[in-house]
Amino acid sequence: MSGVLTGTTARLRRAMNGPPRPQGGIGLAEVVVATLILALVAIGVSQFFARGRHWFDQEERKRVATLLAQEALERTVARPYAQVAEWGEERAVESVPFTIAVTVQEDAPEPDLKTVRCVVAWPAPPAAERSVSLATLVCGR
Repeated sequence: MSGVLTGTTARLRRAMNGPPRPQGGIGLAEVVVATLILALVAIGVSQFFARGRHWFDQEERKRVATLLAQEALERTVARPYAQVAEWGEERAVESVPFTIAVTVQEDAPEPDLKTVRCVVAWPAPPAAERSVSLATLVCGR
């Protein structure tokens, strides 16, 4: 009789508690979706940093080019007025080639004035060239 009572008791408990509940936890589908979302976020972050590094390098080269142009103008203006003339050179800074070109325009914008312009150019990937241009006036009096 105790076997019958035990079976009846188990049925009674199931009826009172309702149907069996599913076990808690994370399924395979949730894990796959979470992994895909994490992968997409990681790719986006890596792209962000790669582009940021590229722009940082370009701005650093622009800063170097500006300093080279300023130095070239100072060297040119330091000469006596009669010796202020055009010149150019190639220079590499941290394996980046820079082309420096100084041009002089006589009697511009007025007589006894020379307009001295320096253009510094460097290659910028992918097959482009960037440049910085600075100018100053030199008085002959």
